[in-house]
Amino acid sequence: MSRPDLGQHHSERGRSDRPRSGARPRLLRVVLPAATVAALLVGGAVYAASDTRTSDGSGAAPREGNALMADWNARADGQQVLGGSREPGVPTIQRLRHDGVFFTVTVAPARPGPNLVRIDTLHTGKRHAGKPAWVGTGEDDLVEATPRPGTDGLWAVVDLPSGTGTVLVTHGRWHRVPFAVETGTREVDTSLWTGDDGPECVAAATAEILSGAPAPSPCPAAVLTGDAERALVDTVATLADRGAEEIAVEHDESPRSAAAYAAVRAAAATHGVQVVEPSQAPGARNALLVVSGWAGAARSLGDNSSLDLRDQAIRADGTWLAPWLLTPSVVDSTPGAVLPLDFDIRAQGAQEYARTLATYLPGQAPTASGYAAWRALHGIAPTRLTLYAASRAAYMPSIAGHAGHETEVA
Repeated sequence: MSRPDLGQHHSERGRSDRPRSGARPRLLRVVLPAATVAALLVGGAVYAASDTRTSDGSGAAPREGNALMADWNARADGQQVLGGSREPGVPTIQRLRHDGVFFTVTVAPARPGPNLVRIDTLHTGKRHAGKPAWVGTGEDDLVEATPRPGTDGLWAVVDLPSGTGTVLVTHGRWHRVPFAVETGTREVDTSLWTGDDGPECVAAATAEILSGAPAPSPCPAAVLTGDAERALVDTVATLADRGAEEIAVEHDESPRSAAAYAAVRAAAATHGVQVVEPSQAPGARNALLVVSGWAGAARSLGDNSSLDLRDQAIRADGTWLAPWLLTPSVVDSTPGAVLPLDFDIRAQGAQEYARTLATYLPGQAPTASGYAAWRALHGIAPTRLTLYAASRAAYMPSIAGHAGHETEVA
């Protein structure tokens, strides 16, 4: 069985315990056993959530458990719509079985113009296994749905008209599976949804839909939250305390990444640490801090890891990831990394999120961004900032004589 190996570090820089001027965090290292893997990186068993708290204090219960299942199945002719309805501006998640294949299709943001389409398939037989999926609104605009770095599933961008539209999904010459979409008439900027950060936008929106939110929040990449900024500033302080002299910062042009880059540079200047570009040859005491989105992080980390060891950029002070980069495809693209998180990956709330996602959307991996959206609607408060070290590790099977054949790395 392949699982991530995690180490845990507690920082004295908690959310409510502000350090004295000039003080730096001291770290206490606690190594977790392999059995206590991150709940956000593995699926769970069937679960019906029972927490009825909301972050706005209204007392309205999130739609979960039996109510959500009733909505999920409340469609005629086998068509399932998570939440039971299609609303303009609310990403729609639908499932339909056709010719031995379960298609789960997500369309976001469900507005006129370019939309991001996610396709997950489950094959009940071998007839169609491995065949490509194509998506469009008609025979003349079908495009192949392809993987994207930093995430799972298959993805395509489709132009949708105002009002009622139809997304066609095909896995063969004669197969056209229709999914209806309501986009309304209000046009919005969908560039974050359809660009590199789109899968993260969809992950957060999916968690909100699972919790019964009436409309999705803005894409996570649209803004740097105060909690995320504090995590990055504390990360810089930790690196300075460890003696790092340079921080190579991997960033992109998204609003969140630009704000994160500015925050990191300001914090580094305070501690006398130089900020350099990742392309620059690492100095003797150099760390890499990645504040880009999922796709950019997976590409850059994967490109470096794929080189011969002698050609890789070796960072004496390690690789550090922004908190929103806790997603299996990013973590798995590098041999080891450290993430600052304001939640306990073993806590009940994180496990409930992973299990609920596994129940309704078993092909989709839990992520930190999805959990952040989930906990906001369940009234789960952030906890003390903690550093987690995640690395790829191989686990040998218990059957004697088969270790050389069945070991996997993830």
